[in-house]
Amino acid sequence: MDAAWQKGMQTMTMMSTVLAVALGVVPVHSDGTVQLISDTDRRRIGSFDESVDDTGTTHLKGFDRRSGQRYHITINPFGRVEGSVGDTVVTFQVQSKA
Repeated sequence: MDAAWQKGMQTMTMMSTVLAVALGVVPVHSDGTVQLISDTDRRRIGSFDESVDDTGTTHLKGFDRRSGQRYHITINPFGRVEGSVGDTVVTFQVQSKA
């Protein structure tokens, strides 16, 4: 497999996992870990738009399939996640497993 393709797949999986947590599709365990999302979880999330602005902040936008509410989630280059799902505000920190 091509290294760039693998990196792209890891990034896509990470963004889907961030969305899964923000949308309440998967829980965060008491130790701060999150299980890998399944194909069923991916279907619950559905498609979303992803863009990166000139500060390196990633923007994820779409509609929550379960509630129909619009979401806009941002992830800054330091792993800070902020955004809204309808009227609900979400904030958390993402970091790699050591």
